Amino acid sequence: MAPTKRKAAAPAPALAKKSRKAPEPVVESSSGEESFDDMIDEEEDDDEDDDDEEEGDYIEGDEDEGMGQDSDAEEEEAEDEQDEFMAAAEHDASSKPQNPMGVKNSSLYKAPTNEEIQGLQESSELFKSNIFKLQIEELLKEVQIDYKKSQPLEAALRKLKDIFDRTPEHQELSLSAIKNNMKKKSIVIPFPKPEPASDIQYTFGYSAPSAMHLVGSFPLKAVSKGRQGWSVDVAIEMPEELFQEKDHMNYRYFYKRAYYLAVLAAAIQDKKSGMSNCKVEFSTLNGDQRKPILILHPSGDKSETDFKKLRCTIRIIPYIPSTVFPAQRLAPGRNNVRSSETTEQPPTPQYNTALQQDTAFTSHLVFLYQHNKNCPAFKDACILLKVWATQRGLLRQTIEGINGFLLEMIMAYLLQGGGANGGKKLANGFSSYQLVKGTIDYIAQHDFATQPIFMGQHTSSGEFSKEAFMSNFDVVIVDPSGKINLAGHVTKAAMDELQHEARLAMRFFTESSDDKFEALFLKRVDSPMLRFDNMVKIHVPKNVAQLKNYSNKVALDYPSPFIHFAHSVAPLLKRGLTDRIHLVVARYDPLENWATSTTAPEYGPESAITVGLLLNHAESSRLVDLGPPADDLENAKMFRELWGNKAELRRFKDGSILESAVWEAQGTDARHLIVGQMISHLLKHHLSVPHDSVHYWAGQLNKFIQYNNKVVPERLFDNKAAAANGFQAVVAAFESLTKAVKTAEDMPLSVTHMYFASPAARLSSTFIPQPRDFNAPATSFPDSAQYVEPLDVVIQFESSQKWPDNLKAIQRMKTAFYLRLADKIKYKGMRATVVEETEEDSLGLNGYMDVRVAPGYVFRCRISHDREITLCENMISDRKSSQSLKEQHQRALDLYNRYFVQAPMHTFQVHALCHKHPSLSQTIRLTKRWVSAHWLAPFINDEALELLAAAVYVDPAPWAAPGSGFTGFSRVLNLLASWDWKHEPLVVDLTGEMTGKEKEEIRHNFANTRKNMITSSSAVSPQVKTTAISGDHATMFIATGKDTFSKWWTWESPSPMIVSRLQALAKTSLDHMTKTTSSSGTTSSSALNPVFITPTVHYDLVIDLDPALCTRYAQNLTANGQYFVTKGDKYKNLGSFQKSVFGDEILIGFDPATEYLAELQKLYGDIALFFHDRYGGTQIGVLWNPITLSPRAWKVNLGFNSKPADVNKNGVLEVKEQDSKSKNGKSNAGSKLVVPNIEALISEIERVGHGLVQSIQINRDPTATN
Repeated sequence: MAPTKRKAAAPAPALAKKSRKAPEPVVESSSGEESFDDMIDEEEDDDEDDDDEEEGDYIEGDEDEGMGQDSDAEEEEAEDEQDEFMAAAEHDASSKPQNPMGVKNSSLYKAPTNEEIQGLQESSELFKSNIFKLQIEELLKEVQIDYKKSQPLEAALRKLKDIFDRTPEHQELSLSAIKNNMKKKSIVIPFPKPEPASDIQYTFGYSAPSAMHLVGSFPLKAVSKGRQGWSVDVAIEMPEELFQEKDHMNYRYFYKRAYYLAVLAAAIQDKKSGMSNCKVEFSTLNGDQRKPILILHPSGDKSETDFKKLRCTIRIIPYIPSTVFPAQRLAPGRNNVRSSETTEQPPTPQYNTALQQDTAFTSHLVFLYQHNKNCPAFKDACILLKVWATQRGLLRQTIEGINGFLLEMIMAYLLQGGGANGGKKLANGFSSYQLVKGTIDYIAQHDFATQPIFMGQHTSSGEFSKEAFMSNFDVVIVDPSGKINLAGHVTKAAMDELQHEARLAMRFFTESSDDKFEALFLKRVDSPMLRFDNMVKIHVPKNVAQLKNYSNKVALDYPSPFIHFAHSVAPLLKRGLTDRIHLVVARYDPLENWATSTTAPEYGPESAITVGLLLNHAESSRLVDLGPPADDLENAKMFRELWGNKAELRRFKDGSILESAVWEAQGTDARHLIVGQMISHLLKHHLSVPHDSVHYWAGQLNKFIQYNNKVVPERLFDNKAAAANGFQAVVAAFESLTKAVKTAEDMPLSVTHMYFASPAARLSSTFIPQPRDFNAPATSFPDSAQYVEPLDVVIQFESSQKWPDNLKAIQRMKTAFYLRLADKIKYKGMRATVVEETEEDSLGLNGYMDVRVAPGYVFRCRISHDREITLCENMISDRKSSQSLKEQHQRALDLYNRYFVQAPMHTFQVHALCHKHPSLSQTIRLTKRWVSAHWLAPFINDEALELLAAAVYVDPAPWAAPGSGFTGFSRVLNLLASWDWKHEPLVVDLTGEMTGKEKEEIRHNFANTRKNMITSSSAVSPQVKTTAISGDHATMFIATGKDTFSKWWTWESPSPMIVSRLQALAKTSLDHMTKTTSSSGTTSSSALNPVFITPTVHYDLVIDLDPALCTRYAQNLTANGQYFVTKGDKYKNLGSFQKSVFGDEILIGFDPATEYLAELQKLYGDIALFFHDRYGGTQIGVLWNPITLSPRAWKVNLGFNSKPADVNKNGVLEVKEQDSKSKNGKSNAGSKLVVPNIEALISEIERVGHGLVQSIQINRDPTATN
């Protein structure tokens, strides 16, 4: 191999062999929460680490260095290492005393090494559980690459070096000449914008590279495998003689660099090169269009240079020595781009930094290598840190973002500084876990805006001073040379995002009860729809290059108007939205790689920017933004410039006269969309973005929890009034009822407590309760809108010894109290109706009192008496009691606990949580609507759905708690789609007070219930016929601090089959929402309609009901307006003569569809499952139980209509005709087996629903597939 020319460049580190000394155990802080500054060992390590693993880190011309080494030399070195190891082992063995006990494996009795002691100490003190350390070790094994299998890659790198060295040299070619030469080779030179003028005087040339270095993570052995594989960075040093003194100006360096890269591409693609089978593409270095690079893909031809099995690519990056241009000329405040369109010469810090960074690849590698050598865990920590950042989408291939190299440099810096009083933040003896945690902690806490980072010495004045950097960059992280800002390309918004994620990570690291390993490292959490509370898609205006903020002066440093536009969005929104938001992030897709024969892609009019917002829910919905006083002229002018025609001078109640911006919104839902109004106005006013080019995703789901006033008349249900009042009106009505009941006179006992236990009290009813005018006759409402929701209330009287000791007598006593209360409160303007239920075997909930309270709500009151619990428990524990009596009292006890103990407690906790997280209410309502829309409401309690929604708020990891119903609902779908119900309990800490011990108890309870859990094959009857708690737990285990056995809401239902369907629907719905929100075509809420529409083809039967008789039809998603027209709407004089099939009285809580469903479940629940949408659904889906369809022995009281069946010799089911008779008139049916008579059952189902059922669709014959 011919030697290449080498100039004075910083060489990559030479790797000498040294013996390894185990690091001393790290001194830990004794306090409960460790401090990284306290954890640093005061003594420095005396010896350096073994670096035999660092071979092949650079390529140079001499054959005896770098890639010139052959495999024989490597094998010899490996043998030498093995000989040294064996010799040392023999020496250790000979120096040890003989084993007097004659134990063969004496290593079991050796004293632990320093590494083992440190590992034990870390496991006990650093981690919340021992498994966390094991998880980290396993993760590192998964993401690290196997360097022993990199021989094809090394062969490819040697081949590349040989190709580049053999490429002919040429000097002083004109622009037109190099273009023609490259055109002949089908290469388009990737010149950055603006392209060089045709009349330039300088020339281009090529000489063989002075050196080739492996840079980046590969030589440090800190590569982490990603979803798209991994890459090896090869830095190609361009000879110094190719450049002239002023090539640092006006893109001359970047033009020559692009040509040099084109020559390398042509050399590789030459058919004689030996690597022409490899796919070669152009790309950009970290999204910087000034600096194209080459991407070399494996050939796949199974040759010795085919590295396809490694799933990696080679990135070829040209660079120059640091001696080519004087550093002073590239200072941040210097101008190096001139234009004939402007006489101004502003600083060009972005341009200067892009060029500077091309001079420091090897020096930065040396810096990282030294820390890698001194700190054994450094490379593992780098891998973990990059995995953490990758999972959060922080390592983006766009110019404004963070990259893995920057994170590695920050960690290396903290090994030498960044701590308290100028000390070190991290110590060389730290484990990878400590290094990652310390680095993230530093990022989370450091004030990058006011405290720039200097990794080396820096001057207090001059062109590289602190002030010079801070005045030209958003973020300042200066490398050890003191001259290059490593974060020169990083925007303030990108750093804010990094710090936000770092703060979240530190919260997870310091969780007192649970390790959050999965949330930190395993979960992919970069979906904007799940991460952010609101999301905005912005289409860049076509005249982006002519915007007033993109002047000729700005264009000198930002040649791409799109990039400048993208960088302008986040600061503008942050300035305008102020404390309404916690975080604003602007993202755009990176440019794709392009073929060497085509021109580089550009951001065009179709390009879009995605903005993610994290809201401050305490401030985001305010109506007024206050500005400075009128006499503060300078700030008042800035305020008016910011808001334009929205700014106005107003006098407020306190007498102050302030500049202000007022936003119009009525109701809670509308106020949550004020941020969208502000964004649209700011973008239009400052960046000329039309309103129809701003797609704001926030309130598109609101319509699904509202009545459709395009179809349902407002006189029946008024969405505007409901949105304006929210749940306040119904709460106020309950307070009126409470006052009336508690002040009722001449009552035997006084009322001590009243508990509002309805979903409306929890702010979680799917529809906001709307008042009904009870003075108007029932005929003024169509039958399809007659439903009136009763709101549950629990009444508790003062204690008394006069209550009877018999449960049935207690129920009669409650009825007497209802009657007395009803009589007393009628004088307070309230009408009460007492209802006594007459179930023979029921000992609880035998009656209630419905009270109509102005302006039109109905409260269903039940009396709670604690004595019932004692009586039930006594009967259950009495050995003399019969089993049937015990079961009867057990059902009564379960009913009492569920309605009078658990429901009020659940209401209190969820209500408090909804006040803490305002968007939780909408999340719960959307979740209930979605579950019911897919006909699964009969199988899942409202309370269980409320706990599911609450789970994404109380334990939002790996994100922050949702700030909008849209995001909250998306995360509930994500939870349903991904949770492993078979192996994991869902712990919902509603109060935030659960301890680790309590959570461990829940896991223990879960494990015990799973031992006796019904298998999925036996899950044939999830419909609940009784409320007694069975011995087997259903699939969902949702536990709280007050329900550690998941006893009250998910014990009996849903079954594994229902949960499986729920998961499938959740995944499909989530995928549709993600696809819809990521596309930039529309923000219409109709695009999300499929999320709430369920397929019906999977059901055996679909029963169609008459919408005119479904009293909740007004809540239907696709209601037809013809069912809401009464005669009074057409003829005023006939309105009072309208007749209802339900009579003249308003029926409280009456829904024929629900009653029919309950009857079907009672009659046929053992042989079929019934599915229905409770919110206005007009269909019932039926699935026959495949087990009951199998032939079984006939017996009396079988429970369903059946017909004889038998199986012939071939195993085929033969149904015997019941009317077939022999000649003598006797029956021929000799079968002893029967199967359900499906035809007869369908007829029975239709007969039971006579008048309500319109038709029955038969999708498939279940006996045909049996």
